[in-house]
Amino acid sequence: NERAHRLVDAMIAHGADLRIHVEELSTGSRLLDCGIKAAGGIRAGLMLARICLADLADVSIVPGAVEGLSCPLVQVVMDHPVAACMASQYAGWQISVDLANGKKYFAMGSGPMRAAAGREELFDKIGYREASPVAVGVLETRKLPNEEVVNWICERAKVPPSGLSLLVAPTASQAGAVQIVARSVETALHKLHELG
Repeated sequence: NERAHRLVDAMIAHGADLRIHVEELSTGSRLLDCGIKAAGGIRAGLMLARICLADLADVSIVPGAVEGLSCPLVQVVMDHPVAACMASQYAGWQISVDLANGKKYFAMGSGPMRAAAGREELFDKIGYREASPVAVGVLETRKLPNEEVVNWICERAKVPPSGLSLLVAPTASQAGAVQIVARSVETALHKLHELG
């Protein structure tokens, strides 16, 4: 979480270049819109993917070809695949919050905040959880979270609201699409885990 938190600081410092929108809530939580109202883009998607991986991997665009046609490819290189993918990148946390207005907020949560919360059975199997003064999460959704959702996440991740950073992007956005494609190693590891 602390490694990803430093990367969030870098994203905020270059927010205009990355075409993201940053909002600091009254509680001190930081929301980074990477593709809902903000345009986002490929570079924002590369940073989003690195944050999903707890900054334990390099993510880049490389030239390639598919069936003879030239196209860009997303390359992911890492030395700690279980920590990066299973404890962080895997979108295994369903953020489902009943709001005071009677509506429901839903998003798929990934990123190192999952290891701080340690709510999934998967963490017992991989033997990893994390205590951190900060938590960083990525939400796959089309709607920005409100303070109710932020407080719900903080309670479960065991961090004060001022220690939470959430990056939000729908999978259909450019940034969201890049971070989804960067899940190739995670998808393979998850399948291997399911197969025993």
